[in-house]
Amino acid sequence: MSLPIERVDEYRWRIPPDAKAGMRVPAIIFADEKLMDQIRHDLSLEQAANSATLPGIVKAAYAMPDIHQGYG
Repeated sequence: MSLPIERVDEYRWRIPPDAKAGMRVPAIIFADEKLMDQIRHDLSLEQAANSATLPGIVKAAYAMPDIHQGYG
């Protein structure tokens, strides 16, 4: 699934809350252009969107520059 990603500024990207059913808040990803090129090739963005669906989440789901597919 390809999620819409909006560039906020040089190091922030945003998946809007209407990008995936059940998202309660946007997902904010901190990464430069080079990192985003790598992040787009696995399921990291999908995981960020999934975390934005969790009950009790407030404001946004944040993904740091070391985001990667899988646990931990």
